[in-house]
Amino acid sequence: MIRFGAWSTTLGLAAGFGALIAVLLLTASVNRSANRLLAALLAVATLRLMPYVIGYAGFYDAYPWLSFAPFDFGLATGPLLYLYVRRLATPALPPRWGWHFLPAALDFAYTAWAFALPLAAKEHWFDEVHRPRIEPVEAAAALVSLGIYLVAAIRFSRRYRRWLAEHVSDQDVHRQPWIRTVLAALSLWLAVGVGFEIVDRFVSDLNYFDRFPQYLAFAAIVLWLGLEGWRHASHRFPPLSDHVTPPAAPPVAAASPEAVPTSGEPARDWSALATQWLAQIEAAGWWREPGLTLEQVARRLGTNESYVSRAFNAGAGRNFNFAINALRVQAVQQALASGDARGVLAIALECGFSSKASFNRVFLAHAGVSPTAWKTAQIAETRADSDI
Repeated sequence: MIRFGAWSTTLGLAAGFGALIAVLLLTASVNRSANRLLAALLAVATLRLMPYVIGYAGFYDAYPWLSFAPFDFGLATGPLLYLYVRRLATPALPPRWGWHFLPAALDFAYTAWAFALPLAAKEHWFDEVHRPRIEPVEAAAALVSLGIYLVAAIRFSRRYRRWLAEHVSDQDVHRQPWIRTVLAALSLWLAVGVGFEIVDRFVSDLNYFDRFPQYLAFAAIVLWLGLEGWRHASHRFPPLSDHVTPPAAPPVAAASPEAVPTSGEPARDWSALATQWLAQIEAAGWWREPGLTLEQVARRLGTNESYVSRAFNAGAGRNFNFAINALRVQAVQQALASGDARGVLAIALECGFSSKASFNRVFLAHAGVSPTAWKTAQIAETRADSDI
């Protein structure tokens, strides 16, 4: 008898929500390629719930031929996660990306073959071969695959954060809370899966109903990914690129102890170049542009990104993002100290910050206090000086 009770309904609602968000992501006009990968990831997670949605409702008892229905694409979860994170931050998918799905395709072919068996043969295969031998290997392979791809996605995310600091002036706008959410959600998925597999293999054989907490956790993760995924579906991340424009030799400054020639190049005083270029950037007011990038600065200076980045890091001891935001914070402080009657946010936006949240975080990182606290301290200092 088919009956949707509390367990099947709870998981069914989560599965329905995940499927709905997956469909909506397919219609998104921004980040289309990345959002399709996220839709596929949500679809895989949703399908993982389906055997338990219909199982708790009694479908397998009423229709035993549903055994081996291809709902589980666990070996596709890791590749989809990794490729999604990469596609958010790169102009295109890596070469031969389809090969990542070969294990999932082979597993699907096996499941489809077993599903097509006559019922008697299917039940015999499940009891004698699949359950004792193949199922443990499938479960372990899916978890190992997810773990490997999760590590690869985390490493790529860290590399991207370093690239942002070197190439954009508004890194704080792209703090990747969504990328961290995806990685956290799939890390939790992995931890829950590993935990239940350890209990099943080494502590107590878990039956269909013992695994309800596991799939309840999976349902919560599906809801979490769906909500946050749709909320961040239209955020554009600066595309990571290792391409460097052909070098245009910068001026050769007087040699200093820090100037180290490389590959036969003339010695350059990177500290002097950094001072010179920062002064030029400050005088020209380029730092007031919220989306200023290293590429734009290098082009305006008549050189290339590699030289400018090296000057900032080796010569000034700070990356591009920090250097530009230091000029912005300094300008805000000067305006506040001069008694500018405008609001702090209006001043911040004029000085190149793109939002209140990013301004507050950057100001705190550079000044050690919040903008409001800094302004209050300046007012108190001014009054103290006037009373002397």
